[in-house]
This record gives sequence, C-alpha cells and structure tokens, in this order.
Amino acid sequence: MIVRILAIDPGLSNGLAVLDPHADLLFATEIAPIGDGARKRLSLASLVDLIEQYGVTHAVVEDVSAMPRQGVSSSFRFGRATGSFEGVLSALKIPTTFIRPAVWKKSLGVAGASKEGARCLALQRWPTAAHFFPLKKNHNRAEAALLGAYYVERQSRLAA
Repeated sequence: MIVRILAIDPGLSNGLAVLDPHADLLFATEIAPIGDGARKRLSLASLVDLIEQYGVTHAVVEDVSAMPRQGVSSSFRFGRATGSFEGVLSALKIPTTFIRPAVWKKSLGVAGASKEGARCLALQRWPTAAHFFPLKKNHNRAEAALLGAYYVERQSRLAA
C-alpha cells in the first residue's frame, strides 16, 4: 500500500500539504473560504477530491485551540472551519493524528518564529517545491508541510 499523508493547518486561513512516507512534499495548497464576514465558510468538496486524487491514507492535523483575546464571532468561525476538516476526515474514515503546534514547532526549530520563518524553513527544506510557497501569505501551506514532515519523521523514529 502506498502511504500518503495529508497535513492540515486548520481554520478559515488554512494550509494543506500531501507528503509521501519519506517526507517528500507532493502538493500544497489551501481551501479559500466562501462568503463574507460572519458568513464565511469552507466548501470542502475540493478536500475530498484531493484526498481521493492522492490516495491519502493518514491525516495529521494541528491540534489548535482558541486564541486569547480573539472575539467570539471569529472564535466561532475558526472552530467551525476546524471542525469541518475533522468531519470530512471522519466521514471518509481517514485515520487522523492531532499534534499541538508547540510540539512540532519546537522539534523543527520553528518555535517562536514568525509565520514567515516557517515559510523560509519550508523553502529551504523543499527548494524544488518553492512554487507552493511563493508568497508570504502562503505561510499556512508551509506550516502544514512542516507539520507533515514532523509526523513522518516521528513515525520513522518510532518504527526504528
């Protein structure tokens, strides 16, 4: 069986990455929200297509929580978007692992770094995949890819 890992930095401003069992990056993108303001939602039919296209066998999702001083409406939208990703993975019976941001970021040296720091690290790690992270706003794709790499490398260490 071919192993394909889908890594997700969840929320309305999300990032998705697909990696192989060697932590090679195959694809990175995001799902743009639809609607405006409080009515923003994610249409996740494209997530289902991505899972099917790449034959995803496992997902790793950043285990996020509400941000301090974040408004009630934005917290609700963030939670709805994050739960939508979890719902799709559950409905498709994709085994899923949740990893706290501080854990993977510390391990990869991204702890305390800016979003741009994560993008720069992803560019260094996958120079041939730089087209997935051309702009500063692509930092969520980079974080998803790095989360996926952390998961793959941790699994390799545990198997050894």
